[in-house]
Amino acid sequence: VVVHGIFCPALNLTPPLTQLPFDEYASEILGHVFWFWVIELMRRDLRNRITHEPDAEVPLTTR
Repeated sequence: VVVHGIFCPALNLTPPLTQLPFDEYASEILGHVFWFWVIELMRRDLRNRITHEPDAEVPLTTR
């Protein structure tokens, strides 16, 4: 938010937020959601490879 909303317009790299179309906002939101998901997948994979333990969300016993 800070980089795209403040610094980029201040450095004249992008137009001000008030001049961006809705499609740009939607693209930014979906792009960030996608990146957060990819980063979480990578984090879990690396954690599991390093610790050799299952995710905390996975129950260790079945009922």
